[in-house]
Amino acid sequence: MPTLNIKNPRVYELAHELAEATGESMTSVVEDALLQMLERVRAAARSDRAARSAEIEAIVARTSPLLADLPEDPTADLYDDVTGLPR
Repeated sequence: MPTLNIKNPRVYELAHELAEATGESMTSVVEDALLQMLERVRAAARSDRAARSAEIEAIVARTSPLLADLPEDPTADLYDDVTGLPR
């Protein structure tokens, strides 16, 4: 079984104090703390993705009308149809 060796006296003391206050084992309080922090990090990541998505959708909404006016082949006016050389 993998082990976790806490060498920081402050962290060890905090885990010990929380374990005594809750009546849980030190392993349980460390696990709970890690799960809570991981959930906060995951929620923040979801929020960041949602914000980026909203920004991208706003950019698409602003630029879509500009793209509608483009010719079907934007290079059509640059080259001669017969020779293929620049006009």
